[in-house]
Amino acid sequence: MSAAEGAGATTKYGLALPHVGEQATTGNIREFALRAERDGWHSLWTLDRTLYPVAPRTPYPGRPDGVLSPSYKRVFEHLTVMTYVAAITERIRLGVSVLILPLYNPVLLGRRLATLDQLSNGRVTAGVGLGWSVDEYEAAGTPFRGRGEAAEEVVRALRAVWGPDPVEFSGAHHTIPASFIGPKPVQDPLPVLMGGFGPKALDRVGRLADGFTAAAVDVDSLVGMIGAVRAAAEAHGRGPLPTVVRANVEPTADGSDLPEEGRLLVNGSWDQIATDVHRLAAAGVDEVFFDLNYVPGAEDLRTQLDIAGRLRDIAGRAVAGRA
Repeated sequence: MSAAEGAGATTKYGLALPHVGEQATTGNIREFALRAERDGWHSLWTLDRTLYPVAPRTPYPGRPDGVLSPSYKRVFEHLTVMTYVAAITERIRLGVSVLILPLYNPVLLGRRLATLDQLSNGRVTAGVGLGWSVDEYEAAGTPFRGRGEAAEEVVRALRAVWGPDPVEFSGAHHTIPASFIGPKPVQDPLPVLMGGFGPKALDRVGRLADGFTAAAVDVDSLVGMIGAVRAAAEAHGRGPLPTVVRANVEPTADGSDLPEEGRLLVNGSWDQIATDVHRLAAAGVDEVFFDLNYVPGAEDLRTQLDIAGRLRDIAGRAVAGRA
């Protein structure tokens, strides 16, 4: 039984596409996507990385040393990859986590996502966040200060673009004159998940988003963040929101355990990785997708496919244990 087949109301499982690093090729993306759909995975995901600064002005928060993986020197653009994969698959869902929302014009982005949702027959999930890189904001010509408020406005503008015509919107950063804007997404609504770590960001998720997306933390921190989002949603008169977790898989080269203190999600020995997957399922996480672009030997697609098979077995046991 595959993870997706056994999930039902329990945790679903997906994979990140190999669009990062030397493994990012058209052939690899195609083979990986078709294999994932054939093997019953629920979803495929991309990420948003504009550039790799030579002398970064802000540390990368996803690693304790603050250093961005050299894999990010080569990244295929996320929505283009999703469009390509939409054309060669039929059932598997397609998501981005996370799209750095303030870097985009909401009309242009809204049209791209709605068109992709039409082309994929309603399979798109948009995970969005604020990002962390001052360099990326500078390259996009977007102010870094005030990015939280800017992101909130883009979310509201996107929903206006996807709503009934004529569309009209007025905000501090974006104005849309009364206009017809089509197509509209197949999904109503097209789900917008939001990421974040601090109290203000988690409150924003509970107040505005259709779900919460998280990454680069330990399991205990993640469970606490999920609780904060649920409390925020309730405080704003909303029901429980689904949680989607990006799990950047990094097994130790020699199979040894990592010290538990400071260990990130699905990093360490295979026993530690399996424990994390089972804990996420037990915590009621709605979906986990595994990013294999950082495993040793990831540039060889065979390595990624073999590890995906191992994770599928672990995920299937987690689903069975929660049922």
